[in-house]
Amino acid sequence: MIIKNPYVKGIIDKIAKNPPKLILPEHEDLRIQDAQKFLSHSGFSIQDVNSFNDYPSYIEHIKNKKFTNNWTDEMLEKYTKIPLIKSLIVLDMGYVDCLVAGASTSTAEVIKSSIRIIGLDNFSNWISSSFFLVNPINNKGYTYADCGVIPEPDVDQLVSIAYQASKMHKLVSNEDPRVAFLSFSTKGSAKHYKVKRMQDAAEIFGKKYPDILHEGELQFDAAVNSIVANKKIDNSILNGDANVFIFPDLSSGNIAYKITQYLAGYSAWGPLLQGFKKPIHDLSRGCSVDDIICVSCIAAIESLKNKD
Repeated sequence: MIIKNPYVKGIIDKIAKNPPKLILPEHEDLRIQDAQKFLSHSGFSIQDVNSFNDYPSYIEHIKNKKFTNNWTDEMLEKYTKIPLIKSLIVLDMGYVDCLVAGASTSTAEVIKSSIRIIGLDNFSNWISSSFFLVNPINNKGYTYADCGVIPEPDVDQLVSIAYQASKMHKLVSNEDPRVAFLSFSTKGSAKHYKVKRMQDAAEIFGKKYPDILHEGELQFDAAVNSIVANKKIDNSILNGDANVFIFPDLSSGNIAYKITQYLAGYSAWGPLLQGFKKPIHDLSRGCSVDDIICVSCIAAIESLKNKD
């Protein structure tokens, strides 16, 4: 059962004394209902989107957002009654602490609405995403990024993705991140503009975040196997023991996490959205009840960290 997962159990134990208020807007989805039952039984404070009915205050709040300039009262009223939108508004107003959606809503819609209403934090220029992949045999966790948002990240975006993914990995696993910038080349074994991009990203990342262990560019085998790493690299920093993988583009990241999930049987938690002012996380529309529980746990622990 999911309660036996050490990451989930650890988070539930941490939030027991001061559970954050979590809202799951897609309340009509049966998977969401089942997840809510488990979370409520585990001590979560689950907020019912239908219990929030102060529409005049929601309309006044949303009027202050730039995107609603020139909207009619009718448009504002209709907009604030959409469950996802109402949930984001009450999150922005501080009535709830974190939000998880996406079981029946596209990632694009979750992100667009969240940018409009919540906005980016003070340290981010982009929203990116990561997945936390859990080995079904030994429960070892790995972070893959970006697998859901930025199609063709440039060097600066890759650096940002790597930093945000590193923070997320530390938050969820309580392990120090060991970041591999992935490519089809290892340390210059091939020449290509995409290889150069990963080399540049690794170099800039090292200058900005020298305390985070990282290496690149690396092929995947050199990132996860010490024998291969020692054959291909002199004095490898990670020595084949990476736990955070930065992919060169969205295609490779998305394909890789789904191969890991469906062929290797790993649990895939995410997309975990990175860069918002408040904890907001997405779900795959093919998510299971366990996926919803896991992502909700991550939103909750992120919310607690933000309160510290």
